[in-house]
Amino acid sequence: MVPAGVDISDLANQLKDDGVAYTATALSHNATLNADVSKGLRDGDGVAVVDVMNVRAPDVRDIAQELQDATGLNTVIVQTPQHVSSVSDTFSRADIESVQAQLAPGLDQVDLLAKYYGGLDQISFPVATIVGAVAVIAVFVLVSSFMVANRRKSEGL
Repeated sequence: MVPAGVDISDLANQLKDDGVAYTATALSHNATLNADVSKGLRDGDGVAVVDVMNVRAPDVRDIAQELQDATGLNTVIVQTPQHVSSVSDTFSRADIESVQAQLAPGLDQVDLLAKYYGGLDQISFPVATIVGAVAVIAVFVLVSSFMVANRRKSEGL
């Protein structure tokens, strides 16, 4: 549940501008800060800093989901004073939760993004390599089977 006082539409509009959103008005209008944080984001991602105290971790994930739905961003990271949570179309839920568990509360956003992406890069599964290896093995097995079948056929004639 999105806590009272969190303006999803305002945060979504900020995210659409540069991928960075703050509930604190002074921070949301700080162009230098937004530019520095934005540099740490990957294309199609966004980060929102929500200054709401005593919010539960599942509520932070709900905020991230609402922001992703409202913006169409690939990955949305939400930071509150106590929690960091995110939703992503790229990374698995297990990988995200593993990385989030390692993030200390109170990190500045530049460090938060560096640690978040760094953690995901360390545990990301090499899908392309695995698929390629399986494809090579499948082709080898297919060609070998074809050759054995042809040899047996020619011996039987």
